[in-house]
Amino acid sequence: MAILSKIRERTVFLIVIIALALFAFVLTDLFRNGGFSSDKATSSVGVIGDEEIGREEFAAEVENIVQQSQGRVSTLQAANQAWENNLRRTLLKQEFESLGLEVGADQITDAMAQQLAGDPRFSNEAGFFDEAKLKQFIAELKVTSPQQYQQWVNFEQSMEVNAKSQLYFNMVKAGVQATLLEGRQIYHQENDNLTFEFVKVPFDKVEEVEVSKSDIQNYINAHKERFQQEAKRNLEYVYFEEAPSEEDNASVLEEIKKLTTDEKVEQAEGLSNFNTTDNLQEFVAVHSETPYNDNYTFEYNMKGEFAQAILDLDVNEVYGPYYENESYKISKLVERTQKADSVKTSHILVTYDGTRVDASVTRTKEEAKALADSLTTVVGRNSGKFAELADEFSSDRQSAENGGQLNWITYGALVPEFNDYVFDEAKVNSYGLVETDFGFHVIYLEDRTSLKDAVKVATVTKRVEPSEKTLNELYRSSSKFELATKDNDFRKEADSIELTVKPVNGINKLDESIPGAGRQRSIVKWAFEGETKTGDIKSFDTGSGYIVARVTKISKKGLQSAEEASAIVTPILRKQKQAEQIKSQIEGEDLNAVASSFGVIKQKASSVNISNPFIPGGGREPKIVGAAFAMSVNDISKPLQGNTGVYVIQLLEKNEAPALPTYRAVAKEETEKRTRSLLNPRTSPIIEALKNSKEIEDNRHLMY
Repeated sequence: MAILSKIRERTVFLIVIIALALFAFVLTDLFRNGGFSSDKATSSVGVIGDEEIGREEFAAEVENIVQQSQGRVSTLQAANQAWENNLRRTLLKQEFESLGLEVGADQITDAMAQQLAGDPRFSNEAGFFDEAKLKQFIAELKVTSPQQYQQWVNFEQSMEVNAKSQLYFNMVKAGVQATLLEGRQIYHQENDNLTFEFVKVPFDKVEEVEVSKSDIQNYINAHKERFQQEAKRNLEYVYFEEAPSEEDNASVLEEIKKLTTDEKVEQAEGLSNFNTTDNLQEFVAVHSETPYNDNYTFEYNMKGEFAQAILDLDVNEVYGPYYENESYKISKLVERTQKADSVKTSHILVTYDGTRVDASVTRTKEEAKALADSLTTVVGRNSGKFAELADEFSSDRQSAENGGQLNWITYGALVPEFNDYVFDEAKVNSYGLVETDFGFHVIYLEDRTSLKDAVKVATVTKRVEPSEKTLNELYRSSSKFELATKDNDFRKEADSIELTVKPVNGINKLDESIPGAGRQRSIVKWAFEGETKTGDIKSFDTGSGYIVARVTKISKKGLQSAEEASAIVTPILRKQKQAEQIKSQIEGEDLNAVASSFGVIKQKASSVNISNPFIPGGGREPKIVGAAFAMSVNDISKPLQGNTGVYVIQLLEKNEAPALPTYRAVAKEETEKRTRSLLNPRTSPIIEALKNSKEIEDNRHLMY
């Protein structure tokens, strides 16, 4: 009781302590997950403008894309496709709302008619779209299947967006038409031309110049729009690959050797060994990882390093063990013969209820046999009726449309019973009946090729794979390496165990693959996690080994640093500085003197125009050609920096194309070109412009 009294006296104090503890717990979790915005990030895939992309709806769309692709795209690829679909829809929807763009019911129906054209559920007897049938379908769906009705509502909404999109892009189309003045300008850009002499002094005609870090930074600051980047990561990794050890290799070799000796091995009763067994098919089934092949192989088809050695065997002689395709093998020459390698044949396939060709057939097996016997008798008496009967009775419709002909078929391409009949049993120009799992075949054998050497070979295969001991040792090695690199140099540790360190630069948060390692999405996700820092190391199980990866650099979204932009900016600035040196050394306007002073030659360019600003020996030089068009005939330019050097030019001729009576055709062609570029709803730069006008938060990488 005394204790309870003490507790009651301190009730307020205890409440305060508990409240503070709970508050601390909440704050800890909050900071761990990135602040108050984390709830929004985990509940939505992203935010476009002021509109969230819901996680559940997005996941359903991703799953739908994966199913429709039938495994051709990965989950991440489907997520990327779903994101682009949502991005486009949402951006256009917001643009329509800001413009006050509306469409009527008739326009939505027209959009549906285009989408549903040819669907018999919504077509009249003439095959045209029927709005009455559409309304009836919707009414019935609303009553019978609320879930499918909701899907239909979503479809209607997408059709409304399509209708608005068509209206919107038609409005844009009206604004991109080229004027007659633009047509005139384009005509002259394509047809006016110049002839001029020039001297080009390549940049390397002066000494190498230095480009400092501050030079690069100043250039970046002056061209910020060119050097924006997404968040990126640089990694390096080593790969502990699952591979069999020498011990594993020796163990499999010893195991397969035993199959050719009299030493007692675990095998089915009566199988003896590979040399003496009288049941090769069963022996291979028990001991081999590949099945027994009872077909003949033509000698000209025998390939590989050991093919000739096997062909040189006597019948019942064994060759091996030999190593091929990561497996140890022993092969026995079972039989030699001569066979045709192709036959020309036709058939009529008669199926019955239960065969796997035509589910609509209801005749019994007995009825099918009776029909097939009757057809065999008819064609035996009158071969001219074979094509007619094939067209009427054969369930193999592909050959039936060609009179039952299968044309030339290679040995082994047919089901066993059919194959044995046409290659071994039947005579050329004869008819016969064969039963297979597909039904009864009335067969006509028209021709065979000449006989060729063939062999039957039995092979026992045992693949060399890493043992459990080897896999455990691999795991221990990768774990030991991971621990060692926490305190020591990553590369030195790799060198000490003779592993190659592979660098990977510029990984994006939505990348799925690591160069040299294939799909490794888990590594990419880890590299972009908020808690992952430069220098962090982690091991990953790839399913075929272990990758130990280290983050070497974290580049945040935004303006590139001088180091990151150096590869692009340094050549630009180097050319600028070299150009200034060259310009300072050019004296006078005599082209021959300029050429002589730099050890180059004077050249001539003819019929140069603005649309194709190509200078012989210099490539595309739009700045130089543009400057030339601003000159008067016989003028000599000041030194001009081009793409490949510094130019001094003298204009010799300026030829203006004759005026056209009208520039309407040129303007029309330009309009069509602009329309093709701008008005494709999926690739239009309009969508890119809308993206740039909105705040977009993309959380795909947190979920996929």
